[in-house]
Amino acid sequence: MATEAQLVPLAPESLDDFLQLEGKIERVAEALRGAREARGRAETEAAGWKAKFQELKQEYSAQEKELISLRKEREEVRRRVEKLVEQIDSLA
Repeated sequence: MATEAQLVPLAPESLDDFLQLEGKIERVAEALRGAREARGRAETEAAGWKAKFQELKQEYSAQEKELISLRKEREEVRRRVEKLVEQIDSLA
């Protein structure tokens, strides 16, 4: 006892409602596609910024090490100059 589906003609109001719903669904689908594309672009951009951040972080670390080294060198030069000044003073 299988029942066959019968097509029921839609009333004009129902057809309009259906077309409006179809339009809304198409707009939502388009918005979703746009959002996915924007997300992909944002993820790509974020990965680029993350790589740039890592690069700058390494550069900062290298610069910080160089600064420490230069400060030590400056202190050593200061000590040597003081020693030379003392030697000159002792000669006079």
